[in-house]
Amino acid sequence: MSRERFVELMAPALTRFSQDLKSVLRIVDDPEIDDESRIAAAGGLLHVLSSTGAIPGVRGVLRHLGDVLVIRLMLDRVRSSAPGTFERYVSESPEMLEPLSDELDAMRDYLGDRVIVLEKVVDKFPELNHQGHQAAGCIGDTESSNWLYEAVHEALIDEIEFDDEDVARELKRVDQILGPLSARLER
Repeated sequence: MSRERFVELMAPALTRFSQDLKSVLRIVDDPEIDDESRIAAAGGLLHVLSSTGAIPGVRGVLRHLGDVLVIRLMLDRVRSSAPGTFERYVSESPEMLEPLSDELDAMRDYLGDRVIVLEKVVDKFPELNHQGHQAAGCIGDTESSNWLYEAVHEALIDEIEFDDEDVARELKRVDQILGPLSARLER
């Protein structure tokens, strides 16, 4: 049951991922959210842009599933640190944020202890650097902030757009993410 629920919730999360990244950009720019959370959000975007992937050894849609998962974990941290402001985002982007708790529960049920690997990826978001731009600079430096905005939009056009058929086909092979996560967990 946990696999089916995970796939059921991740399919729409993958198809709307490009829209979700635009919402994360708004969080990065929002002065009502604490700087630590904004830096983590910027780091999440740098992670997606860097193409390193949160789950080693998977490609295509499944590689981006790892990105979806770590962005969800980061959003949960933002929700904890800025609950009032986060509620405003829920009302602005209900399709992205209303299912967050269910998505996190399904992720934890399906992945079990393997979610620790993804949490460690999120822990590193504030220190990320991509193409000379640091996560902290993306909230404090106009040039870096503008670069992040443009880089995310370019990535949305070039590579982060999935249709329902691609997602459904790739999620049939979702169990492929378990082995690499297990291997990382054992390190």
